[in-house]
Amino acid sequence: MKMSERMINALLRAFFRVCFKIDRSELKKVPMEGPLLMMVNHTSNLEGPMLYGYLQPRKLHAIAKQELWKSKFMAYLMETWGSIPVDRENMGRATMDACFKILDQNHILAIAPEGTRSKDGTLQRGKGGVAFIAHKKNAPMIPVAVMGFEKTKANMKRLKRTVITIKVGKPFEIIQKSGRLDAETRDKLGDEIMLHLAALMPEERRGYYQGKPIEFNLTQTIN
Repeated sequence: MKMSERMINALLRAFFRVCFKIDRSELKKVPMEGPLLMMVNHTSNLEGPMLYGYLQPRKLHAIAKQELWKSKFMAYLMETWGSIPVDRENMGRATMDACFKILDQNHILAIAPEGTRSKDGTLQRGKGGVAFIAHKKNAPMIPVAVMGFEKTKANMKRLKRTVITIKVGKPFEIIQKSGRLDAETRDKLGDEIMLHLAALMPEERRGYYQGKPIEFNLTQTIN
């Protein structure tokens, strides 16, 4: 790790210690080797940096909206962290190839299956792109629910540290490991991946998946 990256990460961890109360004990459940698709709910731009900083020395790369590269400072941070820019309307071949490369290197690829940020902290319907990547690379997945960042702005006005709750589920994989993944199955798989996230969250935070049965027919946990 370069000295500049060490300094940035040290400042990042200091920022999270000062501004938030974070129980990191659940992160011990994240496998420390092998390729891994990390499914994270998306309420803030802080989930990725937090997980990146606290999972060191495990290499983690996140997919991030390409608009973040418009600022020179943010572009520098994105490049330092090895993030992948994505057009949220069209995940092109270059983005897919970058994702595949990360998994081939046995690193963690962090993805927000919802695609866009949730303004109220509840789950939105997941997109099918993550299902395509998981099926194409036969990669294990792990759900990580991060709750609390949506309260940051209000708490900072009151000079109050925000409590961040992290829940990590069991690693799981797609049952159908070969053959073609048609559009209908991809969408169903996208929803089932989101159910793994929903299972980690209180019913009132499940949003689109609130009231839906937590059933897994296309995926299975990995022992």
